[in-house]
Amino acid sequence: MPSVLPNFLQGSPPRSPHVERNNAFASYFNTNSNTNSPVSSTYPHHTRQSPSISGRNSITGIRPTRRDILLCLLTLSFSYLLFSSPSTSESIPIKPHSQLQKSSSSYSSKSSLSSKYKFPDWLFPASSSSSSSSSASHSSSSGHYGSGIGEVTFGESVKPCGFGNDAEDTTEFIPALKDGKPWDEGEEELEDDELESSVTILKAHSPGWTVMEKLYIYNGSFYAVVDDGSAWPELRMMTSTGLPANSEPGNSEAREPKGDEIIFISPFEAMKLWGPRVWKMDGMSFLFNDGQFIDHYYHFAAELLLGAWRAYSSYDEHGTAKGETALPPPQRIWFLHQNIKEWRDKPKFNPTILYALFPSVSILYPEDWADFKNQTISSKPKAFMLERALLADRSAAFRGEWTGPTARTVASALHVGSTTRWWWEPIRRQVLRYSGLSELVINRNLEGHGAIDPVNLVGPGVDVVEPLAPQGTYQPVITYISRQSSRRRLTKESHEDLVKALEERAKKLGWELIIVEAEKMSKEDQFALAGRTTIMLGVHGNGLSHLLWMPPTPRSAVIEMFFKGGFARDYQWTAHALGIRHFAVQHDVSFTAPNLPKVDYPEGFQGTSITVVGKVVADLIEDRLAGRV
Repeated sequence: MPSVLPNFLQGSPPRSPHVERNNAFASYFNTNSNTNSPVSSTYPHHTRQSPSISGRNSITGIRPTRRDILLCLLTLSFSYLLFSSPSTSESIPIKPHSQLQKSSSSYSSKSSLSSKYKFPDWLFPASSSSSSSSSASHSSSSGHYGSGIGEVTFGESVKPCGFGNDAEDTTEFIPALKDGKPWDEGEEELEDDELESSVTILKAHSPGWTVMEKLYIYNGSFYAVVDDGSAWPELRMMTSTGLPANSEPGNSEAREPKGDEIIFISPFEAMKLWGPRVWKMDGMSFLFNDGQFIDHYYHFAAELLLGAWRAYSSYDEHGTAKGETALPPPQRIWFLHQNIKEWRDKPKFNPTILYALFPSVSILYPEDWADFKNQTISSKPKAFMLERALLADRSAAFRGEWTGPTARTVASALHVGSTTRWWWEPIRRQVLRYSGLSELVINRNLEGHGAIDPVNLVGPGVDVVEPLAPQGTYQPVITYISRQSSRRRLTKESHEDLVKALEERAKKLGWELIIVEAEKMSKEDQFALAGRTTIMLGVHGNGLSHLLWMPPTPRSAVIEMFFKGGFARDYQWTAHALGIRHFAVQHDVSFTAPNLPKVDYPEGFQGTSITVVGKVVADLIEDRLAGRV
């Protein structure tokens, strides 16, 4: 029987032609040999006298060369890799959430085989940076968790994934027989596993924020393939016509869904309609059915993006304080009502943030929606299936219990499923890394409690939430975002009084005081400054949106200055949702939750006559840093 070993392991291994020098290994094994042998005559130094063993004068010597030793080591290593048991090391990618795995058995078996064995760490040690990078980005191009490149081929990615195997025109589709009876004769409940595996899944929902799996696109509508559509939320709590909200008569009724936005059909109906002609769009899709305010930095970043990421984070309840998450980035963002220009704000913060976070994302627009509609209603009806989808709808959010009282659509998103209190860290950290901020500064968030409303951390019966790191010894950074070149600003006298009070107190207590006009800085510098800031203050305005990038610590705060009698909840709600204390100041009076003034926009709210007492603000900062408020 021929040997199964490779040729280089059979017989005598080749000898090195060079002269070997003596070494400890050789001297231990060298024995007396026949001096008439070719080896001894050619290389006489290889022959040594050796004491007799077991009564014999000499034995054949073992004379390993360096090549012998190297070959032996390589053989042992190869054998270890080939025959060792499956590794349980943490370096193998683990699928952290069952809902994010492929449903097909072929994917599961392929994935398990590809990750069954691994190279030992001692042979190919991985640096901490590379391992952390791989753990954060071990999804393949399809958005799944696995071995990465090559996991899904082109052919697999465009393979039909529809209902049934009949490739012919399903407009005359005849269902398979079961016991001589077609499925549509009273036995529709007996659809096979293939049909059941293609049903639409409601993963999580809160008014205006709906996370679904296997959502279909056909004829200009979304289709949910379900056995019982009545088990889903009311349509108006998920979607709307997408029209902007205003006070015109009939506007509220015009924003109510018409019924064709999401259509529910059974798996059997889907099989008759599309058959196998369904084409999968891999990964997560953010669907923005938002009719207004998207072209504004605060509303885009602190409402739409903040809410979308929070809803998406319901897939990962184990994200860490250092921003480590099992979530792959969304593969596409679809603006269902805005064209290529209408989602970009004038200063261009929106595209800067979007591409800093998701450089590989695809962006689609209403024109693309029209293209998909036309393709699906061709001579052979077909559908496109979104593997995972988040539908965000502003009007639907306002119909819920959380957005109405706060006027924040994102308030409803905080109730989509459950997640870690560090859910915002992947986004915050990526923006700051993109802006060049050091990890040492970024890690200041470890002093805090994560995205927990600071009001909920005080009072009787509150669970003690310990920070991960003690308070740092760095100078607290006080950033005053001046709006003196803007249409909404302090009076000249109030501005000068505030600056004087801040400078005197900073010199006395050792603060690092930074006074900036944000519009004169690059976007990256503005982000980085926010990442260093302990307390941010300014007149109500867009510059305070940068609180998104602040580290939430027990000393962090936002101080917002208002016209007398005026108050808005934009930045107050956002700060507290992210674990940062917020204070509102009206001239010489300060407020914080839960004791807030009523929302009001009196005449002068948007003007140039806003006043403040500098000492009141300086005292507030001192008390906050000392932990008194």
